Amino acid sequence: MNETEIVIQMQQGKEEAFDLLFDMYKNKAFRLAYLISGSYTDSEDIVQEAFVTCYVNRKQLKEPACFSKWLYQIITRSAWRYCRKRKKEQPVEEVFDEFKEDPSEAPCEQVIRQEEKDRVYEAVCALNRKQKTVVIFYYYQQLTTREIADILGCMEGTVKSRLHTARKKLSKALEDMGWQEEEKIWTKKNWIL
Repeated sequence: MNETEIVIQMQQGKEEAFDLLFDMYKNKAFRLAYLISGSYTDSEDIVQEAFVTCYVNRKQLKEPACFSKWLYQIITRSAWRYCRKRKKEQPVEEVFDEFKEDPSEAPCEQVIRQEEKDRVYEAVCALNRKQKTVVIFYYYQQLTTREIADILGCMEGTVKSRLHTARKKLSKALEDMGWQEEEKIWTKKNWIL
């Protein structure tokens, strides 16, 4: 059964289908919520709220094939709401559970790479809400500018503009942190995430 069929079953009220969708998206949803909110605890609440909203409003989804876009919209808006309420941060390494140590890499190199990731994430967190969100979607979630525009309900040119401005601000922030130009290893989709 493909995802669209599962979404249709969920819209018909089948809890098993909703459980399947939850299992498919819970990690991505949590990661997105955490990257936007910066709070582990708030992220749990955001994801729970987003999935409840998703289920309660399941019949409002007109195109079952667009479920992920719809879910990301709900998560993003919910995370923004939480961000307005409070500003808390947890250590960034908690959200990067996908990070696997490379056994061929020396322990020193692993520590340096994690420090670089932490510095990049710190710079991302300093961006304004809209720039931070497009950076998270583009680099951390690996979405295209078109997909981001659809999720945020704006023009693709707006997303590109926000990315361009964010990259400039990130370059400046990283320079201020002591990075040299040749140390910057983020371009297009190849970033030190």
